[in-house]
Amino acid sequence: MASDNKWNKQPLGEPGADSSFDLVRYFFWLSLVLMGIATVAMAGYLRFYSSAQMLQLEKVRASSLVQVFENSLWPHFKPLTQMSNDVARMREMATQAKLQSNVVQLMKGTDVIRLKVYALNGMTVFSTDPTQVGEIEKGNDGFESAVAGVPVSELEHSNTIDSFERKLNDRDLISTYVPVHGADGRIEGVLEIYLDATSFIASTAKQLWWLTAAISLAMIALYIAQMLVVKRAGRIIKNQAAKLVEINRELDGRVEVRTRELGDANRMLEDEIDERRNAEERLDRLAHHDPLTNLPNRLLFKQRLETALGQQPLQPQRLAVLFLDLDRFKDVNDTLGHFIGDQLLIAVTARLAEHVRSGDTLARIGGDEFVCILANVQDPATVNLVAEKLLSLFNQPFRINHNDIHLSASIGISFSPEDGTDFDALVRKADIAMYQAKALGRNRYQLYTYQMSIEAQERVLIERHLRRAIDANEIEVYFQPKVDSVSGHLVGAEALARWNSPELGSVSPARFIPVAENSGLIVRLGDQVLEKTCRQIAQWRGAGFAINSVSVNLSVKQLERDDFPARLASLLSICNLPASTLELEITESVIMAAADAFSMLEAIKALGVKLSIDDFGTGYSSLAYLKQLPVHILKIDRAFVLGIGVGNDSEAIIRTIIGLAGSLGLSTVAEGVEELAQVEFLQREGCTTIQGFYFGRPQPAALFAQDWAPKLHTL
Repeated sequence: MASDNKWNKQPLGEPGADSSFDLVRYFFWLSLVLMGIATVAMAGYLRFYSSAQMLQLEKVRASSLVQVFENSLWPHFKPLTQMSNDVARMREMATQAKLQSNVVQLMKGTDVIRLKVYALNGMTVFSTDPTQVGEIEKGNDGFESAVAGVPVSELEHSNTIDSFERKLNDRDLISTYVPVHGADGRIEGVLEIYLDATSFIASTAKQLWWLTAAISLAMIALYIAQMLVVKRAGRIIKNQAAKLVEINRELDGRVEVRTRELGDANRMLEDEIDERRNAEERLDRLAHHDPLTNLPNRLLFKQRLETALGQQPLQPQRLAVLFLDLDRFKDVNDTLGHFIGDQLLIAVTARLAEHVRSGDTLARIGGDEFVCILANVQDPATVNLVAEKLLSLFNQPFRINHNDIHLSASIGISFSPEDGTDFDALVRKADIAMYQAKALGRNRYQLYTYQMSIEAQERVLIERHLRRAIDANEIEVYFQPKVDSVSGHLVGAEALARWNSPELGSVSPARFIPVAENSGLIVRLGDQVLEKTCRQIAQWRGAGFAINSVSVNLSVKQLERDDFPARLASLLSICNLPASTLELEITESVIMAAADAFSMLEAIKALGVKLSIDDFGTGYSSLAYLKQLPVHILKIDRAFVLGIGVGNDSEAIIRTIIGLAGSLGLSTVAEGVEELAQVEFLQREGCTTIQGFYFGRPQPAALFAQDWAPKLHTL
């Protein structure tokens, strides 16, 4: 690479470079030749110019002499031009003394040393040298130009020439051909005048010699000055060349360093590119995979499902989507913490991944939600087998941080093309089927049916209208009586929410209460029912209907609010109610699900509000656990009451509950009583309070007060 670098060329002044070029020597010869050429050219030009000027001047002088000649002598010579064919006669007339003397007299005092007259045919009709008479000048350039009306002068040298009075030697002559015009302006002849220019030529030559010498001296002076300058410039150039050599060496060193740095930079750049490529791959993996389980996430799952659906028209097989949700996974996070929950998810993923075919896709799309694509399904029964196999994986506990965690799952299944041909439809319907599996008891799988969508749409519809109903205060409170098992007198009531929707009509609590719990509306609904109940109790008391207590169901969401005791105390204060007139019913599952339930119940009990466990016997409370709860009443679930007279199991459970309550100092309330036999059994066993259709159905507040005020039994 270094050998090809343009900066690595040999520096100026080093051996092998162009340092052999001698500026002074080349300038010496070049200037000498050019100045010599310039001097010769200038001298030649001056000589040419002076000759041209002299000829021009003589041509003007000759023209003037011809004018004089025309005015004085031409009438004497004109006849000669007319006899140009008679040479003897012309010579005779030309030698006449009178003509010769006239010419000599006319040209006396001038530089004219010869005069010739030509006829228009070129014949010499007169000459100061009579021997020339009769000569033909036809074809001579000067003569032809004069005949054409243009005077012409020529410079020539003659060794000897006859003058008017003597013979002259070595003379420089200027001969001028001048046309002679007649009175009418026409050319009648040509006059050739010879002028002696010897002295002028000599003077001019002398002037040219001095001028040439001056030019030469000036050139020599200029040459010497230039040589001095060039020598100085040469020294400067040499110094600069030496500096350039040094700079070039230094530059070569810098280039070498920069080349190494560039190489290092290129390597660093390649490393950075590799790192960026790896980072992009990591980002792509993070964008398409769940960071906890390393499974495909929702985005990648969607891409693969859409790809599989796009290929499905080319294949006759079906495609199935399995939506798997862990049952009660929230309890693990709440009791053991999120770290254990994350480790459990990793363990579940590992167990599931081992039993999924390589061509299928297992993905995690939510907290405890997994989905699986089963492609190329030829028989739907195989999907059922896969679902059963996945559920069986949860039969064995998961060992997490020295804890054996038992877990189950619910699976919903949808098929393409029957249940849909796009991502949203298949996943939504598998999700609906999964919720149906949970509703049917969990730890099972459920195939999607159209009826499930109808029910899901109904839940959505109920939720939308329930939200508006709570905002519009449409929820009513009905009251069902609680009577003394012996006297039949009214000892209390249970407040029950009722909803008569303008759009949906009368909606059963069995329909809208679960929707409220799943949508989070249960808090607002419970608060509204509690507030209406307290205000109704206050109104009755003000009207003289001093009912002993009214019970209201409490949801786990209400119990989990830290400010609930304070809000409850504020409500009792606003309604000016004794706390003993209010009873809160809480199921065992609510107590187990609520965080820090014991302290919350203690705070409520401290207000003086009564607490009862609703549906007692259907949960999983131990006796030790029950002993710690700050409750006053146990409500026997209607499922046991309905079993009275049918089998001994329910009656035995009721006797146990009544006996347990008595030993703990608690009261009992049996709900769901509808027959006299049930009333008599409960009376015999010592159940203190009875509630059910046998004594009365839930009624609006006004009707309830009207029917039961006379039967009120105050404690």
